[in-house]
Amino acid sequence: MNYEGLEFDKDELSTAMRLYYNDIVEFITQPPFQALFSEMMAIPAKDRPQYVHDIWLNPAALAAQGLHVPDGILIQTSAFGDRRPTLFVVKKYLPEKYHCAWENVNWTFNNDFAENDVPNDPESSWRLPLSVSVQNALIANECDLQAVPADLSALSQELDVTEIVKSEKRRTIRPATTHE
Repeated sequence: MNYEGLEFDKDELSTAMRLYYNDIVEFITQPPFQALFSEMMAIPAKDRPQYVHDIWLNPAALAAQGLHVPDGILIQTSAFGDRRPTLFVVKKYLPEKYHCAWENVNWTFNNDFAENDVPNDPESSWRLPLSVSVQNALIANECDLQAVPADLSALSQELDVTEIVKSEKRRTIRPATTHE
């Protein structure tokens, strides 16, 4: 079944998504990835955003640990409206032809939290997220992300745009390509 205006159907999109998720799963189940993740999770929760900045967002640090990010896979910081304490995501963009329906697939890595501490009601889930910089500063100071006033989300987004807060800008790791 094709949807009006699309050159693909639900099954084709699902197949593409599954293949791209497989690439992510293959990457995140590698022993070097798992070792770095275990190392990060062994440190206090408040120190993990800095670890993400220093290690996960640093291609040289990853390479020094034996982890090489495959072409097309990105490691980025992220924040969500439900304010779960997200540390980073591993993402892969789908081919351009699918972007009108679905742009990418990703696997999100969060700091520890109790499931009932993060609301799943539509109003909370779809509110403007905090900027990554502010979210990470709050995590580092052991603040309750759910207690942050809604007005701070808009302000924190504005601060990131003007680069006043620079501790955790969204950065993408793209592996270097070699030329022969």
